[in-house]
Amino acid sequence: MSDATDANRRARIEAKETYLRRMLERYTERFRAAAGREATAVAGEVHATIDELLDHERGKSANSGAIRCRKGCSHCCSNPVEIWPQEAVLLVKAAREAGVELDAARLERQSKRTIDDWRLQPKADRACVFLGADGACRVYVSRPNACRKLLVLSDPARCDTEKYTPDDTERWFSWEAEMMELAALDTFGRGLMPLALLAALEKTGDRESGRAGDRKP
Repeated sequence: MSDATDANRRARIEAKETYLRRMLERYTERFRAAAGREATAVAGEVHATIDELLDHERGKSANSGAIRCRKGCSHCCSNPVEIWPQEAVLLVKAAREAGVELDAARLERQSKRTIDDWRLQPKADRACVFLGADGACRVYVSRPNACRKLLVLSDPARCDTEKYTPDDTERWFSWEAEMMELAALDTFGRGLMPLALLAALEKTGDRESGRAGDRKP
């Protein structure tokens, strides 16, 4: 590789890093301004923003029509997911309004795990508490940003971590969506979903039973 080629490569990398850093700073500033507002309003606004962004970028992407994610393909719903506290509050509210009973015992077991040892749990315990028997999310409209931006181009069967590695899955990727979610996690705080949900249930007095569906919104 010539010196000129190497210099051009470094310049492109630096330009991309600068672009992403400014994007992250822009979203961080925006989210800091919203941090003191009511939790479900903040979560709903950020979710609407990432949906709008993803729709816009998919409209410009030549291969977005090849995204294979469909209702019922749910291997990704057994992976650890980081969310922010406002999302947890919104999820508990959505479960309550949908009459979805949360499995508090499973949340307690999951809460003892980290990203590193998540897969050491029994298969049934790894599943998201919002995953229905039909393989569909029972609070789909209120799903976290982490779920909204995870879109794959490869066969959904390859998302099965029992049989394949992450390298076997081809993702449709949006750098801006990644920066937006990173800004949200850094601004609002981050935690694995089980712990965040238990904290939200504690605030509403639902933690002991997990019966979010029994309480009025």
